[in-house]
Amino acid sequence: MKYGNKISLLREERQLTQEELAVCIGISRSALSHYENNRRHPDYETLKNIADFFDVSLDYLMRE
Repeated sequence: MKYGNKISLLREERQLTQEELAVCIGISRSALSHYENNRRHPDYETLKNIADFFDVSLDYLMRE
């Protein structure tokens, strides 16, 4: 499973909208959408913020 699918799954499990998650991690909703659809790669800081928010490891997010 690609990182975007994992982010989407984690977000949906917490019943958050893209807008809510984007605000929590300090990015735009459109950037989050691109990440979830595997059209763009988040930078390290954004990946770290996502992992910290969901209390998962960077390894979990990046492993396919």
